[in-house]
Amino acid sequence: MERVGVDVLGPFPVTDSGNRYILVAMDYFTKWPEAFAIPDQSAATTAERLVEEMFTRFGAPAELHSDQGRNFESQLMAEVCKRLGVTKTRTTPLHPQSDGLVERFNRTLATQLAILASQHQRDWDRHLPLVLWAYRSAVQESSQLTPAALMFGRELRTPVDLVFGAPPEPEEPSRTREEYYHRLRNRLLVAHDFARKAQASAGVKQKRWYDTRCRGRAFAAGEQVWIYCPERKKGLSPKLRASWRGPGEIVERLSEVVYRIRMPGRGRLVVLHQDRLAPYRPLATPDAAEPEVSSDTVLPSEPEPSDTPPSATRRPKRHRRPPGHLRDFDARQQLRYTLTTEACSADTTQRDTSGKKNKNTLQRP
Repeated sequence: MERVGVDVLGPFPVTDSGNRYILVAMDYFTKWPEAFAIPDQSAATTAERLVEEMFTRFGAPAELHSDQGRNFESQLMAEVCKRLGVTKTRTTPLHPQSDGLVERFNRTLATQLAILASQHQRDWDRHLPLVLWAYRSAVQESSQLTPAALMFGRELRTPVDLVFGAPPEPEEPSRTREEYYHRLRNRLLVAHDFARKAQASAGVKQKRWYDTRCRGRAFAAGEQVWIYCPERKKGLSPKLRASWRGPGEIVERLSEVVYRIRMPGRGRLVVLHQDRLAPYRPLATPDAAEPEVSSDTVLPSEPEPSDTPPSATRRPKRHRRPPGHLRDFDARQQLRYTLTTEACSADTTQRDTSGKKNKNTLQRP
């Protein structure tokens, strides 16, 4: 466990044991999850559970990644990380994608708990170990292996194995403890190498998908930007409040997408993600741009009327064309009308001629 992400999920209904939150910790490489039901999210409770329930079992990680919650940014947590030799890192404000692994697991964990504890919502902490058991024995899409296989070098026995039996494995002669240790270590090295290649391929695909929806450009030091800072105030509707503040100033570019910004106003320095920044364009002030007119100012005379009609200076109209199958529509209609007219005229002439013949026949003595 070199890099571990932590987060607090909740609040949930208070259980019979007095628990209300879930402390989630997850290894970035093996995807091994740990979740502990806790009564509160104070710094003391968070540090105690991490040390006693996780660090003492798997060892202290090299890096601990979290959001900017008060329990993780407290002086107590900083002292614990300092004594254990853990490097503490944090996400940028209002950007949960910086800790996407844990945030995605929180969604899965909440969904599974809702299925098991939908009727009696005050016993969700009793279903927590079963959900973790199922997740640890499931194949991950990015690594193509289960978290248990990457953590222990073997699969966990599940109720399915008890019913149908475990998959057949080649029989090996009894060996000493040292031989078993070396064989298990080689197996883990092979599994870790396969997982690294699979995760690298998955990372390339995820980056390609993210870049198709990514908008914006890189900023240089000293450039002014708009900063996305949504705020809520009592008595004011958040839908009618401007969420962008500016101008802020780019002080330093820390990474490809992270910048150190000087906020407008007091000028405090903050670290923000590029998704919360936009190029600064000052708002136009038409009232201030109009010059004052005095009595001594000579106004320009009105332009003389030109011979060009106003329609000539306007935007040209769109030329509409009929569809291809209707191009000879008028000609066909005219031909049909002509033929119909001639037919009617011939019929009328024939009837008149026959009528005159009948009339002359009747007038004969």
